[in-house]
Amino acid sequence: MIYNILGMLFFFILLGIIAILFGNPQITYAHEAYVLPQYQFSRGLQTFSAHPLAPLLDTSHLQISLIITIGAALTYTLCIVWATTPYAALLDRYIKKAAVIGPLVIRIAIASSFYFSAQGNELLGPELSLLIFPYHAILRFLLYLTALMILFGVFTEIAAAIGIFLYICAIHFYGGYMMTYTNYLGELLVLFLFGSRFLSFDLLSFGKKLFFKGLEKYKDLEIPIVRILYGIALIYAGYTIKFLHQDLSIAVYNQYHLQNFFHASAAFIAAGAGLSEILIGLFILIGFAQRLTILLSVIFITLSLMYFQELLWPHAILFGISFSLFINSADQFTIDRYLIPWARGIIRKLLRFCGITPVGY
Repeated sequence: MIYNILGMLFFFILLGIIAILFGNPQITYAHEAYVLPQYQFSRGLQTFSAHPLAPLLDTSHLQISLIITIGAALTYTLCIVWATTPYAALLDRYIKKAAVIGPLVIRIAIASSFYFSAQGNELLGPELSLLIFPYHAILRFLLYLTALMILFGVFTEIAAAIGIFLYICAIHFYGGYMMTYTNYLGELLVLFLFGSRFLSFDLLSFGKKLFFKGLEKYKDLEIPIVRILYGIALIYAGYTIKFLHQDLSIAVYNQYHLQNFFHASAAFIAAGAGLSEILIGLFILIGFAQRLTILLSVIFITLSLMYFQELLWPHAILFGISFSLFINSADQFTIDRYLIPWARGIIRKLLRFCGITPVGY
């Protein structure tokens, strides 16, 4: 049973890695910043949406909005109820056995992203060109070097420090837009502070001792750091593009003829997609129904890749983080950590009130 569970969990990250290693790195990409011509994207950033939620409340779409809202609320409620059962607790123990390979998955994801960034003279994302940087050739070399060091776990903390330096350099040129990539920052911070000793050169050289002595007692902060910064990245992207500059998502909707699938107005789909991305980011940030939320986000990412034929390597980090958060859910700083026991107690009382003896509760 454990092998089946781990196989299913590992499927998503393997899909991403295989596509990265054997796919065409020049395949067309289709996020708003990529698919639209530069002039159209720049013009869209000058147009602000006054009422981004208005399409969801429009009378012509109100019924479907209510159906989706009720369906989502019911799904999350059932998920919480399921999480209180002994079967869910048993499954959780099996899933968390995969935590040992989590650091390796993250290293592969970051290394892949850095490697293909360097290949395309880009930094973290296809829209972030290295060519605008002074000494961009040196930065490209640092991307290659960091990718190899992180992949094989060679002085991982130093490699992560280089990655953080590159991120800071990007802030100087791209400003607040780098909030879109705080997911990278989260992983790099964790590698910088706590390293990675699983199947690495560092393990052979230093054993399990950390580069920064005294941080061992703070290792439980690894997952919260990644989770919070990933949530921030999703919220920022959802708000700035699909809410603040909603015309960009509308333009993509029209250009790709998505009305053939959704049979709804472009504004309604753009608003719905923006709200979904913000809520997914918020739920990940606070750790609410974390595994369900991660699964939904992976489904959306995968469908987007399949339909738009997006560039593959920028999504490696998303698959890697999703895998890590899925197997390490309900850390001490999540809502789930306290919500599930509370819900279990409520269900136990309700069962007893109905004259039913709780079994396994």
